[in-house]
Amino acid sequence: MAIRPKAYSYIRISSKRQLDGDGLARQLAKAREYAAQHDLDLDTELQDVGSGYHGKHVKFGALGGFLRLVEQGKVPAGSWLLVESLDRLSREDVLVAQGQFIDLLLAGITIATLLDGQVYHKDRDDMQLIMSLAYMMRANDESSTKSKRAKAKILKRKEQALEGEKRYNVSLVHWIDQNRIGSSHDYEFTLNDHAKTVQRIYELADSGIGTHSIARILNQSDTPVFRPKINVKNQWRDATVAAILRDETCIGTYKVFQTVDSERLPLGEPIKNYYPAAITEELFWRVQRKRPEHPNKGNVGKRFANLFPRRTACAHCGSALKMVTSLSQKNPRNYFTCSNRVLTGGRDCNTEPKTFRYDELEAAVLMYVTDFHKAAHEALETRTYDLKQINTELNAAQAKRRDFEQRIANLRDDLETENDAEERAYGRKRLAELRGKREQQIAHIAELQKQISEADEHRQQLATVNERIAMERLTWSTGTDEEVLQSRSRVSRALAEFITKVQVDFVQQQAAVYVAGYTRIYYFKSNGELATTVNGTKMAFAAVEKILRADGAHEATIAQAKEAHAKIKAAV
Repeated sequence: MAIRPKAYSYIRISSKRQLDGDGLARQLAKAREYAAQHDLDLDTELQDVGSGYHGKHVKFGALGGFLRLVEQGKVPAGSWLLVESLDRLSREDVLVAQGQFIDLLLAGITIATLLDGQVYHKDRDDMQLIMSLAYMMRANDESSTKSKRAKAKILKRKEQALEGEKRYNVSLVHWIDQNRIGSSHDYEFTLNDHAKTVQRIYELADSGIGTHSIARILNQSDTPVFRPKINVKNQWRDATVAAILRDETCIGTYKVFQTVDSERLPLGEPIKNYYPAAITEELFWRVQRKRPEHPNKGNVGKRFANLFPRRTACAHCGSALKMVTSLSQKNPRNYFTCSNRVLTGGRDCNTEPKTFRYDELEAAVLMYVTDFHKAAHEALETRTYDLKQINTELNAAQAKRRDFEQRIANLRDDLETENDAEERAYGRKRLAELRGKREQQIAHIAELQKQISEADEHRQQLATVNERIAMERLTWSTGTDEEVLQSRSRVSRALAEFITKVQVDFVQQQAAVYVAGYTRIYYFKSNGELATTVNGTKMAFAAVEKILRADGAHEATIAQAKEAHAKIKAAV
């Protein structure tokens, strides 16, 4: 029995919107029908669903992969490539498109167009190839014209939006619906049920939970994803959560952009209150300030296992500590180990023993939390709630805001007279950065002003922090994983108010808990027993420095302790 020629269906959808319809299924059905009629063995795995107009897919997409497979001999000579029409094969520059077309023919590939039934191979007459070139040229012109019209239409809508008119946004976020008002060009924007998901994401982030854990919580609670037709697995991803956590559309701000030479650049000033806000500005900017510049990519576990994230250190090499869990199913235990030891296999940090009981340390810290709180309160109350200091910080923030506003005004004046396109593009990009910094200063000013007006309330909150921790702990044995995760995250943040660092000496099997900027030190044994304490505020800093150096503290830590010691001494 003769072996049937292999055929490949080159499926290419011109836009993502067609994926919501039956475009993909329609083209596959046509390819299957053609293969059956011509006794071809159809392989439908090679598919290119990206836009082909700019031709990047030639090197990186399905067509590029197909060409490489042909050149490598993995697609045998004599195979067929089935394409709906020649304009689907490529909408690149016609010479490039013709070169691709001819390369495939010379490699022994037969190309069939399903719409008109034409068959192209290297032995056909020259007139057919000339006609194919003309067809590609027409397809390229049509595609170019459509692209220019579409871009001009989108740009016009953006310019109208900058003038305050409510216009359709093709890339609007999925928690806002847009409905046309009658027969006019105006649109009405309303929040939909997805806005509740945005609110939940920000509430979780505000409680100290990272993007990875937020995504896991959303998945465990079967929270609907924004685009189920695209996200076929219906799974929340870290990147999606992170994008939402930095999107100012959440507070109703519309940041208008335009693409210049493949670079996305701001167009005009951000428009506040253009869309309905899903969260308050206060919550948005508070979350921005809390998010670390370099987020910790570690997993906090289902119940926020480590209460001291980003505040731990190995006494021997200074690296952060890593949480590990014993493999015992009956009685699993958590331990601290040096992350540097794990990373290098013990080459750079090879202490023995190599672990320290985390569970015992946590229990001890929570047992002595009242002592920690009292020590921190005595040492830091004056500094933390000194209205003079807050006012000084407020004046500095207001000065920075004025500086940013002046720099923005100067840059806008420069852009009006700048003729160089590259300089204008750089200027617009710089303008967006300055606007973002100005908005952060505005939010910071609002927060400082709130601190001044609520100073008494803050003092009361500090005075009851140990009570709040005690209340949170009551839910740990009965709450769900999500409830415990949020509760332990809040406790972790509360502990951070007065615990500066937790440092473990694996050789001595001792943990040093530094309180109130290294001015109080509590030493715990591996079984959780308190070994001794040191009150640095009653000592000269030279004595404190000696203790820190004996503990293996690095220069940055000593400098931070010296600054805290000096401020507390001055406040006493």
